[in-house]
Amino acid sequence: MHPDLLIFFGITLIPALLLMRYRRVTVMDRGVILVLIGTSILSLAALVDYLEETALEPLMLMMANKSSWNMLVAIFGYIPGIFLTGLGLSRWFHVALRLENEIKKRERAEETLRDRTDQLKQALAVAEEANRAKTEFLAKMSHELRTPLNAIIGFSEVMNLQMFGKLGGTQYEEYSGLIHESGKLLLDIINDILDLSKVEAGRIELEEEAFFVRSLVKDCLPIVKRHADHNHIVLISEAEDDLVLWADRRLVKQMLLNLLSNAIKFTPNGGEVTVRSYAEPDGSHVLEVQDSGLGMTETEIGVAMQPFGQVQSVMTNNQQGTGLGLALVNTFMGLHEGQFEMTSMKGEGTYARLIFPQTRAVKPAADPSDH
Repeated sequence: MHPDLLIFFGITLIPALLLMRYRRVTVMDRGVILVLIGTSILSLAALVDYLEETALEPLMLMMANKSSWNMLVAIFGYIPGIFLTGLGLSRWFHVALRLENEIKKRERAEETLRDRTDQLKQALAVAEEANRAKTEFLAKMSHELRTPLNAIIGFSEVMNLQMFGKLGGTQYEEYSGLIHESGKLLLDIINDILDLSKVEAGRIELEEEAFFVRSLVKDCLPIVKRHADHNHIVLISEAEDDLVLWADRRLVKQMLLNLLSNAIKFTPNGGEVTVRSYAEPDGSHVLEVQDSGLGMTETEIGVAMQPFGQVQSVMTNNQQGTGLGLALVNTFMGLHEGQFEMTSMKGEGTYARLIFPQTRAVKPAADPSDH
């Protein structure tokens, strides 16, 4: 085979391979396009050189002599072809180098991300283990703490009632009352912490039953009445007669007691605390506690809803508590697929609403408390 023909096929192979690789010129990089154009020009120049040595040579010599053809092929073929090919390769190599650097940067970033992910997994495992240890510790300590506390509360109550005679001094009577109140407070705090830990660990289960909301309100009001009377606060009940819920009665009672205690705590002497129950048009049941107390801003409501969040004021600085009450109410309502809402304005009191979905409303029957 003629050498010029071999050169032609060899050079033509380059643009052919580029077109097969990219299919469309529009997706090619500028450097690849320059290589494609340059090698195509070189291919045409090699074809002209080959044709000069074939049967077409006499016809070509009629148009120009051999030296003129060689000059034309060099000026319009080899020189621009080599220049464009070299320029395209230079740009191509530059792009390839940048691409290689980018690939290396991404590989380093992926490696860093993998290391960070492994560290986060290890940290998560440690945190989960610590949380399990905390939950197990609290579960084991609950009995150990409650047993002596129940004894303290029980014996102090016996002393308060003076079941076995006078204590022998008014101060002793006062001290026994303080011991009793402090023991109950500590037991309530422990119960709140344990309930919150159970919820976090996913170990609390609802013991659901149907009950009248009005009966629940009747059970709760005497528990907080002593505290309300001490602060000269009037308790008002506006519970509808025929509202029945399918829920965990113990948890709903705990939620209502928390809301009532909070309302009394933030209401000045001579104020009012009202508890209501009613049905919404969509069938949901609402248990609401309204007070005529100090009220809160939106920011203070956000703080109060957080675990251990406490809103302090001149009136409440001497009050005791952990700040878990509202957080537990919010959590328990989540377990009941309901909503806990609070609206308040400074100086105008607070509305706290437990909104139970329509799916937890039960068709009312006769309330056993009426008989």
